[in-house]
Amino acid sequence: MRLREITKMHRANDGNRSLIESAMMPELAAALRDWAQANTKSVLIGGLGLSYHVRPRMTQDLDFLFEQESDLPEQIPGFKRTRPHAFQHNETHVEVEAVTPELINVPRAIVQHVMRTAIESNGIRVASAAGLVALKLFRLSMQDKADIIALIKSGRMADLDQFPLPPDKVVAFQELAAAAQSDPHPA
Repeated sequence: MRLREITKMHRANDGNRSLIESAMMPELAAALRDWAQANTKSVLIGGLGLSYHVRPRMTQDLDFLFEQESDLPEQIPGFKRTRPHAFQHNETHVEVEAVTPELINVPRAIVQHVMRTAIESNGIRVASAAGLVALKLFRLSMQDKADIIALIKSGRMADLDQFPLPPDKVVAFQELAAAAQSDPHPA
């Protein structure tokens, strides 16, 4: 890895880092390349989706969001199905979780907007920073809160007004935005 590439990994994405460059493990990059060939109706979320926007973090699996159960393919070349909502990359054994609104307890309208606002990198659709925040607001674990703050501090956050969030989720976001502003540490 060159110094320029290492430097890219130690800060939020300024728009010059691809999804493949955001993957800390070469096995993830290989699995992503093969997943891209399948051209599924999915959007990357989870740790690698987050790593595309902020300072990359270690993750060992891939998480893809599907709008509905019927969008999940039965088979994907280069992958074997290990559970009803999981695949394993044949070459690297990277696990791919396939989630739907029902599995993650997020309203379909939010998921539809995440799908519409996704961006593309290396042939993979990635949830936007705002889309990831909208999804994370429905679980709000300690890690989700830290991820939301990192996304806010990255400067890549678009306005959440476009997402049909319930009032309690808007309040939670406002509280996290205030916490992000008061935290002196960079993302």
